[in-house]
Amino acid sequence: MERHKEEALAAAIQDGEIGHLQHWLTHWQAQVEIERRPDLAARYHAALAVVHGTSGREDPTFRPAMNELRAVEAEAQQAVSA
Repeated sequence: MERHKEEALAAAIQDGEIGHLQHWLTHWQAQVEIERRPDLAARYHAALAVVHGTSGREDPTFRPAMNELRAVEAEAQQAVSA
């Protein structure tokens, strides 16, 4: 998360645009929402553990776990933008 923030800040400084920082803040808000809600946090961490436990993208459990991560992030994103 810290690296992502630093990259957004560097890009904002380089381009002279705050859009990079706005994108990072939106991402950060969604991550906070995930950790704030036990239901989302449990789903997120379970899917992340599966992803990290696979041997790579060809592993049959990789894609469903990535889909679950995206679904959790989308739900959190929707919650913070409503």
